[in-house]
Amino acid sequence: MAKASGAVTFIQTGPVSLAARDAQSGAAWRSRTAVFIGLFVLAWLVLFIAYVALPNVQTGSTVIYLAKFDQLATHRMFAPEDRTRILMFGNSRVITGFYPSEFDPVFGQGVRSFNLGLPADERFLPVLEATLAAGNIPTHVILTLPWDANTEPASPFTLLRDDNRIVNWLLPFRSFPRDFVLFAYSNRLRFGQGMGHASGQVDLMIENRGWYFINSQSHFPNDQLPDDFSIPTDRPSQSNVRQLPERSLVRDRLMRLASQHGFQILLVPSSYRVGAFAPTPAAEQDRDTVISTSPLIRVIGPDYWTYPARYFADPVHLNPSGRSVYTADLARLLKKHQAF
Repeated sequence: MAKASGAVTFIQTGPVSLAARDAQSGAAWRSRTAVFIGLFVLAWLVLFIAYVALPNVQTGSTVIYLAKFDQLATHRMFAPEDRTRILMFGNSRVITGFYPSEFDPVFGQGVRSFNLGLPADERFLPVLEATLAAGNIPTHVILTLPWDANTEPASPFTLLRDDNRIVNWLLPFRSFPRDFVLFAYSNRLRFGQGMGHASGQVDLMIENRGWYFINSQSHFPNDQLPDDFSIPTDRPSQSNVRQLPERSLVRDRLMRLASQHGFQILLVPSSYRVGAFAPTPAAEQDRDTVISTSPLIRVIGPDYWTYPARYFADPVHLNPSGRSVYTADLARLLKKHQAF
């Protein structure tokens, strides 16, 4: 109790009221939340900027994947004198197997081809559409893999259940920290040298019109598997039959593009090791089946060819010697059937 000017004044010294405590707690929670969100946004921006600014730090397959979209398919590919313009699509088997520089001379002047196979990706429509949008119109599209059998478009609910797609959308750089550490380790912290090497590999891929030798999984001398090589997943007595669904959203889209731009579609053999699957039947070696006339879709040759293990750098990918053998076989088959 204190006295002032003859009046008695009571000073409250008890605990803060419940309402005041709630207000203070709410303010502290909002402050901590704002700090957390701010730090999260800052970290997101830093990682995203580093991800965009240092594309060559990513794994080799990712660098090649992005380069095929950004530096190959969207730039001028064909010259006016190229009367036969060929785009070949597929996964990494095509990347290492189809060599345009050895394919085109078999057919003479006016033939120009590109290897638009993508690592670890069997989809071909995205890169084909990017190529067409850039004004690179082929006369022939070659596929080794069939279209899928999906007949219904994905609903929003389907996309919401796709955890991988959601994470990739929210955190496109999610593998960047790992890739950065691996890049630093593999290049002994010589970042400039590593960047130059990665850039050189992209330049070499573009110079080779999409062909790229994947040697990261090669563990044998001269990038050659021994002839007796095998792995537990081999199925030497079973054929790998290629199914071509009659109804498919991808097929429908492909046919619309072919009709719009006037190109033909050819399905040709892929490549496997001897022992990975059973050899294809002899009756299929000269197959030439038309499955659509407008636009023209032809299946030429067997579903796949098998080659000795010495032509492979790893269980899946052809080495340069195997590349030459496969490219020669493909050119011989298509020339025999007058595909162009």
